[in-house]
Amino acid sequence: MTEPLVYIVDDDEDLRDAVLDTLEDAGLPAEGFSSASPALAKLNPEWPGIVVSDIRMPGMGGMEFLHAARDQFPEIPFVMITGHGDVQTATNAMKAGAFDFLEKPARPEYLVDVVRRALEMRRLQIENSNLKTLVADGGALKSRLIGRSKVMKALRKEILAVAPLKIDVLLLGETGTGKELTAQSIHDLSPHSDSPFETVNCGMLSDGNWQNSIEVKLTSTDGSTLFLDELEALPEPLQLRLLALIETRDSNGPRIIAALKSDPAQLIAEGRLRADLYYRINVAQIILPPLTERENDLFVLLEFFIRDAAARHQLKLPEITQDMLNPLRVHSWPGNVRELRNAAEKMVIGLPLALTPGTSEAKAPFGEGESYDDAMGRFEKALLRHALMQAGGRKGLAAESLGIPRKRLYLRLKTLGLD
Repeated sequence: MTEPLVYIVDDDEDLRDAVLDTLEDAGLPAEGFSSASPALAKLNPEWPGIVVSDIRMPGMGGMEFLHAARDQFPEIPFVMITGHGDVQTATNAMKAGAFDFLEKPARPEYLVDVVRRALEMRRLQIENSNLKTLVADGGALKSRLIGRSKVMKALRKEILAVAPLKIDVLLLGETGTGKELTAQSIHDLSPHSDSPFETVNCGMLSDGNWQNSIEVKLTSTDGSTLFLDELEALPEPLQLRLLALIETRDSNGPRIIAALKSDPAQLIAEGRLRADLYYRINVAQIILPPLTERENDLFVLLEFFIRDAAARHQLKLPEITQDMLNPLRVHSWPGNVRELRNAAEKMVIGLPLALTPGTSEAKAPFGEGESYDDAMGRFEKALLRHALMQAGGRKGLAAESLGIPRKRLYLRLKTLGLD
């Protein structure tokens, strides 16, 4: 049943029914009450509707009803009805906070117009309230996705932009960059934050557990969020079945947030990711930066993780020397934030770091331990990879975003070994 957007409160049954019929004919769901008390009991601050109330009623009169509602729910608009040409009472109602007033008998078209205007004001109130909440939650987001670098500020901004929208999201990022934390944050900042958030590791799926892990969840209508981690690990037949489920998903079905660890273009070229599934899920794309591209966030995060570990283990903060920090400056951090958190844990406990060996491509901060040519080559590789990921692997679009001819992009990719 559609939630009523208008409560009609009037002890005159004939007039109440006439107003209900007029609003229903205009596509405005409404509910009638013969007295104010039961209507007042049903009001709540999240209700997106308005009240149309007679002023003169036995028991709780319209003005008393207005004052009582304004005390508890000051933002719900009231439209007052008077049948006695009582201008003074109508004026008092407006002073008390009523949105507007109508004289009996109100012309149907005028009644509908006033109600629509009041509902629009109510919609804007709720929208503004949600925006304020989102802005406030944006502060909380800083304590989750920690970092002062430009890329992290941009990441938080992207999350705040997509979170309120009922659209699927694709997260791209290396191991340990915080994809599940980002997915959880998007869910928590959405209008359906009270609904379940469920994580499915696609690498663990098979025909045997497919139905309980995916089919049941994708056919639900509870407004939940389904996080599909390591989508590229899903076998190709199951990718096809997933695509079919997404295409037939109910409008109230779960929101999908999927994550990839590698470049989608490369995965598609290698046959590890279906192109049709990628384009279906890739409604909004968010790229999570690796730790080496986050400016000085390394030491901001290190301090946070050390303090957190010391508090959890009830240990003193360790003495951090320059000799201990130097290896961290030049380490490539293939495990990204997850690896840094583990390193901080070992520093607190007093264990040797034993940093994970890096990849063949150095990822030390630019200008430290590498030549100018090496640094510029690494920068160009990162730039081209980012442009290709943003363009979904389409080289023509990537070249356009970079402001260079397509031929030049092809040549640079070949020269850098990225073709």
